[in-house]
Amino acid sequence: MKTLIVFYSRTGCTRRVAEALAAQLGADLEELRETADRSGVKGYLLAGRDAMQKRPADLLPVTQQAADYDLVIVGTPVWAFTMCPAVRTWLLREATQMRRAAFFCTQGGSGAERAMREMEKLLGRPLVARLTLRDKDIRAGACDAALSQFTAECR
Repeated sequence: MKTLIVFYSRTGCTRRVAEALAAQLGADLEELRETADRSGVKGYLLAGRDAMQKRPADLLPVTQQAADYDLVIVGTPVWAFTMCPAVRTWLLREATQMRRAAFFCTQGGSGAERAMREMEKLLGRPLVARLTLRDKDIRAGACDAALSQFTAECR
């Protein structure tokens, strides 16, 4: 099964999960990148505002297309109880091209369930699998069991 993992990561937590999943599944990776600078305190505050207001992101071109894959796994950090603007923008463009989809969220606090519902609504059909991880667990390397269960569901 040909698998693509599409993700956005501001701090590196979502990237760590995406890379671990790619290693377990033999998947291709596509990191979404924005033209906006999300670094530092100002970037953090603007990121939360843009997510809350559901503003679209200005994405740099991607190299992989969802239609070329049997399964697309989409990863997002949770910002202001929702997905980040880069993932929202990409899903709006690509959701109809995905045959099967799974989502994962990383979060410092809470909001992943709401983010997952919004992502699934944009997809327009049920997910193969879903995973939520806390940033502190990712940094501590305490996610192996959850990652293994998620990859099993994806297969």
